Amino acid sequence: MARKILIIDSSTIIAMRVKVLLELIGCNVELIHFSMLEMFTHAENYDLVVIAHGVPVAPIKPLIDKLSHGRLLLLAPKTENTEQLTAFAGLNKIVPDATVVYPFFSNKEITSLLESLLELDSNHMMQLPTILLVDHIQNRLDNMKSNLIGAHIKTLTASSLNDALTIAKSNKIDILISDFSLGEATGLQIFSKLKVSQPNARCLLFTSRPDQVSMIEAIRQGVEDVLIKPLNENILLQSVHKLWQTELLKRRNAELVERLQETVDALIEKDSLLQVIYKHTPDAIMLFKRNGQIIEANDACLRLLDLPFSGLSGKSLFDFLDNDSIAGIKEKISTLNSNRQFSYDLRLPIKSGGTVPLFGSFNEIDHHGEIALAVIFKNVTHLKQKEELLQEAKGLLEEEVKARTSQLEHAKNVAEAANLSKSDFLANMSHELRTPMHSILSFARFGLDKLEAGDFAREKLLKYLSRIECSGDRLLSLLNNLLDLSKLDVGKFPFNPRPHNLESIIKTSIDDVSGTAMEKHINIIFPAPDSPVIVQCDEEQINQLLRNVLGNALKFSEPKSNITLKLASDGQFADIEVIDSGIGIPEDELDHIFTKFVQSSKTNSGAGGTGLGLALCREFVSLHQGQISACNNTNGGATVHIKLPLEINLDEHLVDE
Repeated sequence: MARKILIIDSSTIIAMRVKVLLELIGCNVELIHFSMLEMFTHAENYDLVVIAHGVPVAPIKPLIDKLSHGRLLLLAPKTENTEQLTAFAGLNKIVPDATVVYPFFSNKEITSLLESLLELDSNHMMQLPTILLVDHIQNRLDNMKSNLIGAHIKTLTASSLNDALTIAKSNKIDILISDFSLGEATGLQIFSKLKVSQPNARCLLFTSRPDQVSMIEAIRQGVEDVLIKPLNENILLQSVHKLWQTELLKRRNAELVERLQETVDALIEKDSLLQVIYKHTPDAIMLFKRNGQIIEANDACLRLLDLPFSGLSGKSLFDFLDNDSIAGIKEKISTLNSNRQFSYDLRLPIKSGGTVPLFGSFNEIDHHGEIALAVIFKNVTHLKQKEELLQEAKGLLEEEVKARTSQLEHAKNVAEAANLSKSDFLANMSHELRTPMHSILSFARFGLDKLEAGDFAREKLLKYLSRIECSGDRLLSLLNNLLDLSKLDVGKFPFNPRPHNLESIIKTSIDDVSGTAMEKHINIIFPAPDSPVIVQCDEEQINQLLRNVLGNALKFSEPKSNITLKLASDGQFADIEVIDSGIGIPEDELDHIFTKFVQSSKTNSGAGGTGLGLALCREFVSLHQGQISACNNTNGGATVHIKLPLEINLDEHLVDE
């Protein structure tokens, strides 16, 4: 994948030069002026950010704070421009570990640096030398020091042999740059004494009279080059850069040679270890030619084949296996793929009769320039036995997985449906709560307005208070239903089952809703059962259950119609039917109307209500270990069927005292 590079420029030539070189090595490069930086809010997503000299520190600082310094590259100005150098020094100060490209670098050097930088981690930075500069002419010494420091190279200066040696005692010197003639000493003498304490130091000499320097003697002592005065800044920096790159390569080569020797030693040690492992491993290992001729085998293989080591001479692998195994191996060898390896199940006949099942892992190897194969044999007798057992269990497990998957899918569908129903319920509930509250506030405000206006008409105030009371009752009923449902969910709803006459509870429930029935001129019919039906139940819960069912029937029944209740018992269960002649229930909703947060679409379409009442009914019936369901009547309306056990199994139920 191509690396993404962002170059932030201030209209410099070197930035364009780096952009071209990056594109040549296959990078995706985007070059922008620093004034556009605020448009690039995700600059930290680039693999490398290049900042040219001349870019102000203030706008670039927030970006630098987000990036590791190993992903920053700075483009330095030419050293003769003091103003640009000063500004660049401020930028370099806040990212001292960033890699720096200098204008005197060749394109090849920049390309190599970029390739290395894009492959290294965030700790990468360019290593620069420490230079000891020696000259007895102060102006020239200061000028050369300025040029080197401008290139961010640590530079120490001395004007004599003693000064140079004193500095070398307390500093590691990578490169000595010295005038050949210093009056009382020469640059060669300084270099010779410096190498005593710092043998890895390198040397450049400069002179105005090349004939006074013995090149042979200089080379013999290790001088890298002799420069001619007066020194040009670019020549000085290029000579230092060339010498330092050579030194770095030399050091890296030395490191590689040392690591290579360590690797060879480790390989020798590992080879000895592998020989021990090969000989004594409990797995049978054999080397053989493509025609089956055995080359070598370890001790475990000899034990497997029941042969002494001398017995392998002239033997073939195919002498020990059954015919099917031999045919299979030969076919695999003739069609070896690019992986040069294969596995195969084998059979090894034994003298006592029968065969030993083996698993062979074959690998093609180079044996002294010829193609051969190595095989590791595994005795898989116990695995075959386990495989047979696993095959027997596989069918049962697959059936269990299918059943469990079906259960999980059903649970998922139920959960998703419940979540959707809950969302619909909450939307409707907010409306149901808001309606009575709005009514309460409105009529209270009307009453206050009348009182403030001095209108104490008793009839109007009674009307307003009556509306407030009606809406408050409705709001209280909604909140009570919500509270009851919440208590049921957490198992904290009081449940006190006692023997009760169900006929008496039904009559009480009818009396509780008789006011609503009279308002709508609906006749509630309840024929008495032939004999008392005594049920172990919580009287208050059954009463609330029947009130909710009757209230629902009254809500959806037309005025001047009938609602019929039937009570019967078969000796084990009590059956209650509430039959209305209302609008009925859509067939596709019959299985869900008792679910929490679910309402009938006909309720939503104008009959009002939250659907909580029927959800509470189902919970109450569940507490009594019974069942509740609904169906449509053939002649219109719906029937709610409630089935309750005459006695509750209290051992399977938590009873809240």
